[in-house]
Amino acid sequence: MYGPQSPPLVAPNGDVGVDGVVINLASLLAGTVTNPFGNGFFQGPREAPLEAASACPGVYGKGAYPGYAGELLVDPATGASYNVNGAHGRKYLVPALFDPSTATCSTTV
Repeated sequence: MYGPQSPPLVAPNGDVGVDGVVINLASLLAGTVTNPFGNGFFQGPREAPLEAASACPGVYGKGAYPGYAGELLVDPATGASYNVNGAHGRKYLVPALFDPSTATCSTTV
């Protein structure tokens, strides 16, 4: 009755740990690129800013809300959820980034 009513997401590459590392690295890279000097894109008060990826926790697709990652692509062969196609047919689930021009979380799908 409470919480998400949809099944849990399936790791795009079959290894939850590795896919979690990719998500964390993507978040850190986005924060570094958009805020290399500590005064780049951020949301919230200057004393406690949220950087590009940390401003959008749990948002991976359009229509996301707490407990629901959003509308994602699903691999028909594995049932895995993803939002980015990589090299050699790899699929990834990467977090949304804060878009300062619209002041919203921007997703890839």
